[in-house]
Amino acid sequence: MLRLSVIAFILVASLQTALHAQHPPELINDAEFRPVARQAVDSLYNFNPEAARDLLEPWKRRYPGHPLWTLFDGIELWWQILADLEDRSHDEKFFNLMGRVDYQSSQLLSKDSNHADALIMKAISNGYIARQHANRDNWITSVNQSRKAYNAYQYLQEVQPELPDLKLAEGLKLYYSEYLPEAYPVVKTVSWFLPDGNKQQGLKFLAEAARHGIFAQAEARYFLANINLLYEENYSEAARNLEQLVQAYPNNNYYARILIRSYFRMNEDEKALQAIEVVLKRWDRKKLAFEGVLKEELLTWKGRIHYRRFQYSEAADVLRLAYRVGASMADPGSRSQHVIAGYYLGRSHLQVGNRDKARRYLEAVTQMDAQENYRSHAEELLDKSF
Repeated sequence: MLRLSVIAFILVASLQTALHAQHPPELINDAEFRPVARQAVDSLYNFNPEAARDLLEPWKRRYPGHPLWTLFDGIELWWQILADLEDRSHDEKFFNLMGRVDYQSSQLLSKDSNHADALIMKAISNGYIARQHANRDNWITSVNQSRKAYNAYQYLQEVQPELPDLKLAEGLKLYYSEYLPEAYPVVKTVSWFLPDGNKQQGLKFLAEAARHGIFAQAEARYFLANINLLYEENYSEAARNLEQLVQAYPNNNYYARILIRSYFRMNEDEKALQAIEVVLKRWDRKKLAFEGVLKEELLTWKGRIHYRRFQYSEAADVLRLAYRVGASMADPGSRSQHVIAGYYLGRSHLQVGNRDKARRYLEAVTQMDAQENYRSHAEELLDKSF
């Protein structure tokens, strides 16, 4: 009798495992899973993927066939990409991972067309693919991928209309549908299939997602910061959102770098200098990842602050350090900050009368690949001064 009970238990457990493998549950609607997923996302954003994996491991063992685990692998890789966006070595793997998420989600939707998790993952994976193509200036591909993401979000709105994270997708759609055809003439050729846009309403929806989103709070806040920094030129609003992100994710070098960038554009030099020192000391003390990328950019901003304050000797000292860090990295001539550091280092030496050094750095800049505008400036300065 005992043997039959054991056999029955094994059969039931096997059947449950098979059912889970065939049709993973909707974890978005699991009250126990939501806080775990949010903590895991926060861990990834704070560059602690090990903590994220530990949090998710029990759920992964329970539902091994769920596409969510592939998505988390892709998001982990995404942060490696953003940490050093000029390193393209991860692009192919990233596109493959997110493409696999899209495929797995489609397979799940073929069995259950209303599966909320599958719709969310289909939208997120295509959204990330669109963002990375935008980072590489592949705008037509980016727009096409964005439409795939938004189609999934539209269906999700019918299935799960109360999900506050949907405001992120709606906000991005409204903002970029108006912005992209204005800013990029090439997009106008396909703008006929973009939905109607409204930049201000888009910003409003993003703010709502940043306040109330379950998983999308940080992403919504990032887009509010990025849009205000790059497109709206509302630097104080960009800085406010970035300060909150840096406070929430102090080990995230990407957020730290764009916060300094916003201070610089606001002419908040003292804030920038203080923040640079705090961030550099934190990275050095804790031996955090991507320290070289961080130092290259932050020291370049520090040198440029000295330069615009007419402190040319101090600028040269700092920019030399930034230039040296960049030179130690792979393919330095393709790195934007390396080109910019070299250009301002040359100008600084010129200002203090070190003409030989100025010429050497400016000529080096003209032979680099990145930042065509700075290369042109360097050529003009060489023609004018030598």
